[in-house]
Amino acid sequence: MLSSKSEITPLMRSVPAVRDPGLPPSRRRTARALALSLLLFASAGAAYAQPKPAPAPKEASRSQIQDGIVAAAAGLKNHPKLKDLSDQDRVKFVEFVLGNTLYVLAHEAGHAVISEMALPVLGKEEDAADSFAALTALRSGRAFGDNVLINSARGWFYIDKRDAKDGVKMVFYDEHGINTQRAYNIICLMVGGEPEKFTAVADEAKMPKERQGTCQGDHSNASWSWEKVLKPHIRAAKAKTTKIKVTYGPGNGEYDVYAKVFQSVKMLEVVAGALSDRFVWRAPISLEMKACGSPNAEWNIPAKTITVCYEIASEFAALYAANR
Repeated sequence: MLSSKSEITPLMRSVPAVRDPGLPPSRRRTARALALSLLLFASAGAAYAQPKPAPAPKEASRSQIQDGIVAAAAGLKNHPKLKDLSDQDRVKFVEFVLGNTLYVLAHEAGHAVISEMALPVLGKEEDAADSFAALTALRSGRAFGDNVLINSARGWFYIDKRDAKDGVKMVFYDEHGINTQRAYNIICLMVGGEPEKFTAVADEAKMPKERQGTCQGDHSNASWSWEKVLKPHIRAAKAKTTKIKVTYGPGNGEYDVYAKVFQSVKMLEVVAGALSDRFVWRAPISLEMKACGSPNAEWNIPAKTITVCYEIASEFAALYAANR
C-alpha cells in the first residue's frame, strides 16, 4: 500500500555548506542540456506506438551539453572553497552534484508516476523508482545521461564508504536497499542494456563477468515492464498537456549557491516539461526545491508535490570533496 509520503532515507548528514559566489547568466545553456539528457522515455520506440507519442524536442549535441557544464563550472571559479580546484576538477564537481541531484529528482518522479497512474509494483517501490530513474537516463542516449548514472553509482559508493568510516550501522529492515546494492543495481542496468558501452564501468566497480552477463536479463525485464505499464499513459501528439507547477524556495543564506544554480539551469522547469510532454496525468502535480533543515527528497502523495532539498546538493558537494 502506498504511504502518504515516499521519500529518500536521509542517509546523508549535514556539513558546512558552500556559500553563494554569484553565478553568470551563461549557466542558462545547461537547462536545455539537462532537459534533453533526461527527457523521460523520449525514445521508447515501437512499444509506445498507440497512442502516438507527442514529438520530443530536438536533442542537444554532446558539445552543447559539455559547454553548459563548463559554463556552470566557470561560475564557481572564484568561490573560496573551490578556487583551489583545477578547471577540469570543477567540471567534474559540477557534473557530480548536478548529476546526483537530477537522479534524485528522477527517482522521486518515479514515485509520482507509480502513485498518480496507479501502477502495479511487484517488489519494493523504492527499487522500482530507482529503476525508473536509471532507465530514464539510459533511454536519453546522451553523454550527460550516462554521466548522471556513473556519478549516481559513485555517490552511493561514497556514502557507503563514509558511513563505514563513521561507524553508521546498516539498517537491513529499511524500505530502501543497502547503499552499495543501489550502486550496483544502477551499474547492472547500464551494463545489461549496453554491454559494449558500459563493461569498463562494471569492471571498474569490480562486478564479476558472470553477473554482468545476467544483468542483461535484469535490464530486459525492467525495461519491458516499465514500457508495458506506461503505455496507456503516454500522451498523444495532439492531447492537452498537464501544467506542472515549479517553485524554488530561498536558500536562506547557507544554500543560496544551490538555489541560484538550480534556478539558472532551470532544472525543475525542464523536468516538469518532460513529465508534462510525455505523460497524461490525472491531476496536476508540483515540483519544488527548498531548504528543508535536513538532506532529503520526497514525493508527497496528498500534496501531489515532489520536493528536493538544497541540503542534498550540499551533501553531494561534501561527498565529492571528501573523495577527491
